[in-house]
Order: sequence, then structure tokens, then C-alpha cells
Amino acid sequence: MTDPAISATGLRKTYGKHLVLDGVDLDIPAGTIFSLLGPNGAGKTTMVKILSTLSSPPTAATSGWPATT
Repeated sequence: MTDPAISATGLRKTYGKHLVLDGVDLDIPAGTIFSLLGPNGAGKTTMVKILSTLSSPPTAATSGWPATT
């Protein structure tokens, strides 16, 4: 098995008192098609922004490296 193309551990994000992501772990293998589904306000866009480094979570690790602001 190869290393994942995208990996995240413990993604957590809040907007004020509203918890959007709470300890999300994610591994996406290279060469796969991935879909992210959920209702409005579930944190899909927030997670994509964090994974694409457009936004940084207060605490998490992406691809094994700590993601800090």
C-alpha cells in the first residue's frame, strides 16, 4: 500500500462558538476519485479550504505535518 495523496488527522475548526469540524481524520489514496457529501453547514467547504491551505485550523496535522496558523 502506498502513502495517501492527501492525509489529515484531527481537523478541528470553530467559528466563534460554532464547532464546524471536530477531530476529522482523512486519508485519500493517490489515483482515486473522492467525493465529499453533507448537508449545508456541515463543514465541507471549510475542510477543503484547510486541505488546500486557504485556511488553517487551530490544531491538526495534514500529511503528517502539524497545521498551525
